Amino acid sequence: MSKIDFSPLYYGPNPPQPTPFDRLYAITHFIMPNFGTMDWDWQSREQVNDNLIKLQDETQNLNDDIMLYIHVPYCKSFCHYCNFNKNHYPRQSQDRLDLYVDYLIKEIDWYMAQPYVQARNFTAIYIGGGTPSTLSHKGMERLFTHLKQVVPKYDRLEKTFTGEPRSFKDIEKLKIVKDFGFDRVTFGIETFDPVLRKQIGRVDKQEDIDALFTGLEQINYKGDRCVDLMYDLPGQTFDGFAKDLETLVTQYKPEEADLFGTVYLPYRPMHKLIMKERLEQPGTMWQLLAMREFGYDYMIRHGYHNTIAETFSQNSKPSQYQTAHCGRQDIIGVGCAARGNVKDMVSINPDKIEDYIANIDAYGVSSTTMQPIGMSGVLDRLMVMFPRFKEIDKSLLAKFKDCDRYEPAMKILESHIQSGCTEDEGDRYTINKLGVVWHGNLQTDYMSHTLNTQGKMLLKCISDKKKHFARDVRFGTNFVTKFILGNPELFPLLMK
Repeated sequence: MSKIDFSPLYYGPNPPQPTPFDRLYAITHFIMPNFGTMDWDWQSREQVNDNLIKLQDETQNLNDDIMLYIHVPYCKSFCHYCNFNKNHYPRQSQDRLDLYVDYLIKEIDWYMAQPYVQARNFTAIYIGGGTPSTLSHKGMERLFTHLKQVVPKYDRLEKTFTGEPRSFKDIEKLKIVKDFGFDRVTFGIETFDPVLRKQIGRVDKQEDIDALFTGLEQINYKGDRCVDLMYDLPGQTFDGFAKDLETLVTQYKPEEADLFGTVYLPYRPMHKLIMKERLEQPGTMWQLLAMREFGYDYMIRHGYHNTIAETFSQNSKPSQYQTAHCGRQDIIGVGCAARGNVKDMVSINPDKIEDYIANIDAYGVSSTTMQPIGMSGVLDRLMVMFPRFKEIDKSLLAKFKDCDRYEPAMKILESHIQSGCTEDEGDRYTINKLGVVWHGNLQTDYMSHTLNTQGKMLLKCISDKKKHFARDVRFGTNFVTKFILGNPELFPLLMK
């Protein structure tokens, strides 16, 4: 990859502001295929069962490596920006949380009994949400003990546990995570600005963040502390974001940070509050580009590696979870709304807990969509995730030369080279700094042929034409937003 040029493109006095595209997409695509934006042939229960039987055959693998993702959907409060699957924390019924752990264990056991899973090389366990730190001490210990018993090479795996400062600062929970060998903990901060935190629905306080970092230090935690920070928040200024970065890096010094742009899905909570004028509009698209680039430059200057598009780490390589999430490993998805990729098949679990439990009672496993997407579908996933993963080997692409999507994908890739966002490194293609800043556009190009009408409408709402990049009011009422408001059942979440 070419040497990083720190000459500002979008911030500072008189930046050149290059525009390799005529429209900016203010989104990162995290899942592919995306059932919510595609016309999809849903499988019958019988077809799903037939596809699950394929896991009894240990062959026909596309990847040797596999990881386990476990979703815990409970949250004590809902942040306005969050588009992930979540359920209200059952404050009056700890039994509900314990029951959920029971069913996680049942589903884990079903997958671990499949010959295909047993034949793969396990790399990682990732427990995400939701808010897994809402689990009780007993629930955490029971789940972790079971994982240690049934997952191969447990002690050598990368293991990540997710929480939020208010519930994760509990010193006993931190000790449990450490004692069971979790070498990565991740939690959201989003911003240090107390006014912005309140406006976006964060109810944890600065003292909770401090207590969590202090607790990790007290137990002598040696793993990676990974945090989330957001930009392009309502009313957030460039200087405010720069101050957040300085506070994070100089005061807290995490081993890893994800810098996430805010996704304003139409008529989700954040967008609604803006439309009702209860929150300020975010800054201009030019400011969004400036924030993206400044975050990149600042973190690199302070010794971090840009391992995938949104992630900056003191480690030089992506985590196993990030590698799997970008299509380079199989994923077993366990828990409510969890997604999985095995062989050439994709699966997503029910998003309602009662349906999740009922499926496991009936079938031993909760998937309602396990179905093949074919080699072209697998190639689509690799290409959509390529701008996030930032590199793809030509030897990997060569395996897909007979797919009908190969030539169209290569034409898109060539156009990205011409735009200055992608580079040909001989044995592989890579994404440079300009490509990282515009990675949502690169991803959308690879994804666009799969979009149905609803998907195209959604992306139009979270993008803008170049001629509008300086517009102060990003969101307003028009035909598209009125249609989405009147037909919410047609527009499921872009996330999981």
